[in-house]
Amino acid sequence: MTLRTTIAALALALLPTLGAAQGTDPGTLDDFDTHRIQTAPGVNLFVRDSGGDGMPLILLHGWPQHGLMWHAVAPALAEDFRVIAPDLRGAGNSSIPASGYDKVTMAADIVAVMDALEISRAHVAGYDLGSGVAYALAAGHRDRVARLAVMEFGLPGFGYEDYMAPTPDWDNGANWHLGLFTLPDVGMMAFRGRERELLSWFFWHLAHDGEAVSQEHFEAYVRALQRPGALRAGMNYYAAVWQDAEDNRALAETPLETPVLAIGGAMSAGPFVAQLFAPVASDVTAAVIPQAGHWLGDENPRALAETLAAFFAAR
Repeated sequence: MTLRTTIAALALALLPTLGAAQGTDPGTLDDFDTHRIQTAPGVNLFVRDSGGDGMPLILLHGWPQHGLMWHAVAPALAEDFRVIAPDLRGAGNSSIPASGYDKVTMAADIVAVMDALEISRAHVAGYDLGSGVAYALAAGHRDRVARLAVMEFGLPGFGYEDYMAPTPDWDNGANWHLGLFTLPDVGMMAFRGRERELLSWFFWHLAHDGEAVSQEHFEAYVRALQRPGALRAGMNYYAAVWQDAEDNRALAETPLETPVLAIGGAMSAGPFVAQLFAPVASDVTAAVIPQAGHWLGDENPRALAETLAAFFAAR
């Protein structure tokens, strides 16, 4: 097992600014094509696709966000890669089924997206709970993933559960939701009709400066979460923890040989993400994004994009 650490702040001095290096404007997510792809009976994913002939790079969001979280990162990466940014089931503009929120099932959705887009092999980057989907994809479909990046997450079965239990050091910024949301009925009683208040807490929680997302994007996330079934779907991402832990332990019986980049915000998980993934992969590199807490794509998108580009461009 190889565990290396690199600090993203140092890498930035060696990397050209994406887009600017070629004298081009990286554009916006509005420039991406969009698809609606059926991935299972009754399930359709909304997918953003930059097009082009670069190596495919799939970006998987966390919760309570959706594909919008890549608003600055995806256009920058599209200078060198064909970027695919789906809204996972239950989030954003995708279907909101009653079940299927274990990460193995969600990874099967992404395989179906790849098949529909005729992508045989891709780089994959997952953020937050999307990292669980990304790992299930890489470990369960090993011929489909070339390189894997995970961000601000630890896998159930390999340390995640340690953060679910209260401790004497907990305060109102602690991860209380990890346990509460394993009981979606209780969570719904607490937060149905209070989605705005819940998101206000989320985007303050573990933020570098307390203002993680723009007001415009905050409102977009509120609207998405207020859709029928969306709040319960998001809680089911967390409620699947016990199935995810069982699945992850089975997948990890054969460690990943795919190169893995484990990324944390300097004011959040930092290099600890690499330690959490070391038990399941044989080649893990750590990167730390400066001037960022948990919300990497909003707090320091340039550093995140350049760190991902350097990793996925490596041979």
